[in-house]
Amino acid sequence: MKRGFRKSRVTIKFSRRGLILCEGETEENYFTGLVTQEKYRRKFSSIDVQIVKPKDHSPLGLVNEAKLKIKEAKREKNPYDFIWVIFDRDGHAKIPEAFETARTSTPEIKIVYTKPCFEFYVLLHFEKTTKPFTKCDDVISYINKKYQVDYKKASNLFDLLLTQKETGLSNGDWVVNQFEDEIASGKKIYELSAFSNVHVLVEYLYSLL
Repeated sequence: MKRGFRKSRVTIKFSRRGLILCEGETEENYFTGLVTQEKYRRKFSSIDVQIVKPKDHSPLGLVNEAKLKIKEAKREKNPYDFIWVIFDRDGHAKIPEAFETARTSTPEIKIVYTKPCFEFYVLLHFEKTTKPFTKCDDVISYINKKYQVDYKKASNLFDLLLTQKETGLSNGDWVVNQFEDEIASGKKIYELSAFSNVHVLVEYLYSLL
């Protein structure tokens, strides 16, 4: 008589677990492209990075959703090692409340913020600028016209920008430095004429490898 056997369930153990909540498809596609890129796919596979665009993707909605997910993860005894939310200025209300709620959360929820929109970070892959664009469409039009890039929102953005990744990171750091004095004097980043700290999250994710 042959003895039956059951296949044991394979449990994947991740070195880190993180949550990234995005306002729009563009941001979601960019960071999904980052963690699934061919060069680092195997290394990123050891990190559980959840990239989500929730139903309420207003700035405050994103932060509140992050807080709910933090509680759920703790209840399941599977807490997150890092939590980021990504949103832009682009006419949103309650941005100060979103920043304050994130700051006072335990653990602190880190914010990636762009003004006027995520496309300002895209532009930094081509030039250094603190040009105060009013609308997101103005940024897209500027990129397409000046650099002859067939850029469309929510396109395969990470691959499009990959060859200029280092320029984007360097120029992102440069932008933050341009506003260093204003921030040090107490001005909030959402009160600045232009801003992007997307590069901080990009560099953080690469640092996990």
